[in-house]
Amino acid sequence: MTELMRDPNPATTGTEIIALAYKRASTEEQLKGYGLDVQDDELRTWEAEDTKRTILEVFSDEGVSGSLDRRPAMLRLEERALEGRANRIVVPNVDRVGRTARAAFNWAWRMQDIGIHFISVEERIDTSTELGWTMFQQYVFFSETEWNRIRRRTLDGRNKKIEYGGWPGGPAPYGYRIEGKGRKGSFLVVCEGEARVILKAVALLVDDKKSYEDVAEELNRLEMYTRSGKPWTATNLYQRMHSETFDGYTTYRKANRGRRKKATRLHEDGTPVHGEPVRIAVSQILTSDRAEELKAVLKKRSINKPRKPAAIYPLSGHIASDCGQVYIGGGRTGQRAYRCQGNNSGKSGCGCTNLDATEIENAVWSKVTELLADEGRLRALADREIVSLPGDRDKYLERQERLAARIEKQEKLIEDSVPEYIKAGMEPAVAAAAVRKLLEELESWKKQLGEVQHWLSEYEQTRARANAIVSLAHSSQERLANLDAADKAGIFDMFRIAVLPEKGRFVKRPGAPCTVTAWHHETGTLVPPEVSETQWKTAREVIAQYHGPRHFSMTELDLRQALNGMLHRLRHGAAWTEIEFWGHSEAIRQRQGVWFRSGAWQALMEYLTTDERGTVAYRHPTIPLLHVVSEIRSGVGTFREVAIDAEKIAKAVVGVGADRLSRLPLA
Repeated sequence: MTELMRDPNPATTGTEIIALAYKRASTEEQLKGYGLDVQDDELRTWEAEDTKRTILEVFSDEGVSGSLDRRPAMLRLEERALEGRANRIVVPNVDRVGRTARAAFNWAWRMQDIGIHFISVEERIDTSTELGWTMFQQYVFFSETEWNRIRRRTLDGRNKKIEYGGWPGGPAPYGYRIEGKGRKGSFLVVCEGEARVILKAVALLVDDKKSYEDVAEELNRLEMYTRSGKPWTATNLYQRMHSETFDGYTTYRKANRGRRKKATRLHEDGTPVHGEPVRIAVSQILTSDRAEELKAVLKKRSINKPRKPAAIYPLSGHIASDCGQVYIGGGRTGQRAYRCQGNNSGKSGCGCTNLDATEIENAVWSKVTELLADEGRLRALADREIVSLPGDRDKYLERQERLAARIEKQEKLIEDSVPEYIKAGMEPAVAAAAVRKLLEELESWKKQLGEVQHWLSEYEQTRARANAIVSLAHSSQERLANLDAADKAGIFDMFRIAVLPEKGRFVKRPGAPCTVTAWHHETGTLVPPEVSETQWKTAREVIAQYHGPRHFSMTELDLRQALNGMLHRLRHGAAWTEIEFWGHSEAIRQRQGVWFRSGAWQALMEYLTTDERGTVAYRHPTIPLLHVVSEIRSGVGTFREVAIDAEKIAKAVVGVGADRLSRLPLA
């Protein structure tokens, strides 16, 4: 058995135990009284029992499931362990290491590979000994069995409640309320107030042939608002009128609810984590005939006015805002935009400015294409991602080879040697007990081999993903520039993207855009330098071709000065109120409008830029200055692991705090 372990680090061997302590409590365990404070008492008591025991530091994961094989405090402890000062990791009990074999063994193996072993206080286990490692394995498998039993019991109880018509949890579908909420027998009943809204909306749609917009307006006029008390919109009404409850059921664990905060948790293949979707029967608000009439009307509306395909927002959830929330894709006026989630809370919202989707996606895409064009940087990024994976590939390959050899030897022993013992006269009961013990050991090693092979498989998949990204460097810049939104979203998905607008620097210009400025942008016409007295003589003649003598007789403006004020504003993006130095700002604004509408402005610009001197007209930014940080996506991370990555990333971005990054779902 000892050949499956590594010797302790020579620098820390000896009778003294220098430990890093680890405690963990899931939310459920905290509620049941086994919180971090209880575990801390157990650890300190263990340390006080012997003067040769020292705890260097205690690491805590609060509200974290033991089924995760990467946890924030666990990873921080690993970093400290690599310093080489400790020779043990002490835990209150084995299931703090992990509630599944995968989580527990992989962590124990990673630490063994650097010469650090585990001590469990409750079970009195030290994995540096053969007996201790054997006991550790037994407790790990027992803990996993118990964990699976609790999960099955919880799931079976919830499914049994559903089976008997109960409501398992979450908000009720529109038109219903939860009767007996918070008690064991809770179930759905029709909400009379919401049912009246549905019946009224159906009557307006079916009988009065009104549009969604008109129906929403009528409901708001009648003060028949949504459940949250907000006015109806055509979009919200459309969703309510396509409810499956009109057919007499609602689906629990829907798999098509996107990435919303309260959406059903899904596996990578799209199936719900906690069981298959279940249909729950509900009392119908509409009669069967009325429901069919509504479907017929909605079907005609869909044919006459097909729904637009959903816009793609590849950066949704990856842009941090000043208020501490994140930006998500949206826009209700046909203009694609990213809007801050903080504006959804409260009456006034956070006030964060909406960001033009095309502009910000182009800015981020330019950063990504810079990376894709540099094969050296991509390779370094890929290598760093592979190296950062917890564990040592060579050590895992050695472990796989040793386990496979031990399994083969054990199988041969069971197949060949045991029958020989029986033939030699061994008591059948003794032989059966021996075989049972050998089979238990064999099953344990097979399970461990499976976890080793799973780790190696994940490692190879990560390396393959990293190599696939490196291969993008060979793509032509033309090809990258011509990718559509869906293809760009696919490449964004290969990376861990964090977009951080610079704080306090961006103010979006209000009002309609300036027509003259827009003309300069569209035509590429340069803004000439200041007009001299000599140039003004000819410039005046150009204007005179479009305007009569009376145009020059007005005395409220010095027209040359006014022209220079107009040019200054175009060069620097100044507001009209900021050019009082050149004359009355409103008079200058009106005069520029007159010149532009008559064609005099265009002619003036042609004359003043004949020598091709000038600057590009200032373009007010539609998005703030961005910090864009990217890492290769490992594909095996968790949100809590990414929070640590975010802290590391933030240190590399000057002026950007980790608090803003911590809200980004970077993985």
